[in-house]
Amino acid sequence: MPSRSGWLMTFVGFTLLSGPTLAQGFDPGSATGAAGEPMFSVTPSIGYLRSVSTENVYDPLSRSKISQLDWKSEAMTLGGRAALRPFDGVVLRGSLWAAVASEADMRDRDWLFGYRGDDSWSHQSLHPDTRVPKAWQADVSVAYRVIDGGDFAISALAGFRHYDIKYRAYGGSYVYSQNGFRDAVGNFDPSRLGISYRQQWDTPYLGLGTTYRGETLSLSAELYGSPASFGRDRDYHALRYTLFTEKFSPSAMIGANLAVEYPLTTAFSLVGRVDYTKYFEAKGGTRIYDAASGQFARIPKPGAGADAEALNVSLGVRGKI
Repeated sequence: MPSRSGWLMTFVGFTLLSGPTLAQGFDPGSATGAAGEPMFSVTPSIGYLRSVSTENVYDPLSRSKISQLDWKSEAMTLGGRAALRPFDGVVLRGSLWAAVASEADMRDRDWLFGYRGDDSWSHQSLHPDTRVPKAWQADVSVAYRVIDGGDFAISALAGFRHYDIKYRAYGGSYVYSQNGFRDAVGNFDPSRLGISYRQQWDTPYLGLGTTYRGETLSLSAELYGSPASFGRDRDYHALRYTLFTEKFSPSAMIGANLAVEYPLTTAFSLVGRVDYTKYFEAKGGTRIYDAASGQFARIPKPGAGADAEALNVSLGVRGKI
């Protein structure tokens, strides 16, 4: 798994090699519209992702918390963005990134004697050997310029985003309450899968964006959100051969991004970007399948909950015509 210093070296190498090579190889004039927006652009990028996913279990009657699993990961991502200006003032955008190397951990806590705060757990397991076999995000949107001040512009945004991440926790250690409070300590088989968890979010959203184009640097920022983010998850406890699946009621999402662009030539520029998204906790019921017995069971809403955060810092080279 790559270290943070390894990712930083990759960033630097990508910048030094890609920027000058592309700039020297192709340098047509740019057909820009108002506010300097090109007709078409594409931006391959490399990035660093920090993600957090939480799954909760509640007593559907008392609504007291029974269990919480905290999944955290860091990953290197590869991705890209494309933008097309079919009409002056209208820009169609699309972006995609996927994790290509990662490190992660998971903490599982249960409150079987009643929830009296996070530190009152009765059972806990730690899983530092957690992997992320899949993490990716796709986004499509349209920006409509509502204010054009020359070098400064404000746009209205509308888009749709899909976020998908999967974790697998192996081995680990535990502290359980069996004959007394936190009296049993042990370790799981380090080679055996303990829990596999997948979380997905589909979100239509609206927002506002602003752009400023200076002589040497261009800045852009966007703020967007949605009251209707649709989440679902799939939680497989391999040691118990039990599968939990949930579909959640719509919940809120907020996001923001900030980008800085530095021109290398008239056709190519270096772009640094920060993207942050938060999916607020969504509640739903649970469908349980016990593979050992072949039995199904259901826990009604609000027996389950889930939320997520993702921060992606990326560096890319933008080519435009």
